[in-house]
Amino acid sequence: MDIYERTFDWVSATEGRARFAGGIRGWDERGHDTYAVDVDGKVMYGEIARTFLPNQNDFNIQIVSFGYGVREHVGMPWPADHDSHARGISDAEMLQRVQSVLERLIQAGLCFEDRPRVLLEYPHARFQGRLIFAEGWAAGAPARELTIRAEPRSA
Repeated sequence: MDIYERTFDWVSATEGRARFAGGIRGWDERGHDTYAVDVDGKVMYGEIARTFLPNQNDFNIQIVSFGYGVREHVGMPWPADHDSHARGISDAEMLQRVQSVLERLIQAGLCFEDRPRVLLEYPHARFQGRLIFAEGWAAGAPARELTIRAEPRSA
């Protein structure tokens, strides 16, 4: 399996579980890094990406979208009249739960010896600790930023 397609193990949180689900080539022929979230037994997928700072090296992580029932559909545009149920989000509490699970996923991913592509760091390119939920990342969801506190890796 190509490393771009590789998935990671599930990371558990109080609210559910999540995993980095690998990359896909979307309907637009572009690459999309994906994640999966399982809350209340329903697995939904979304897109995760790096957002680079002005120095074009350091980066934060952005949740681009959420609510796809099929991983390979990630990146497809939603119809203008889609509602929350079409994207797996039924209320503000569910949004909060998904955000908490994704926050835990990023914290855990920063401690993986073999990190997913979106979390790879280099000597002059480091994760800056922000998890950014883009405006409309889920149907009707506002933008939000969280600070991620990485647990130090043991030597």
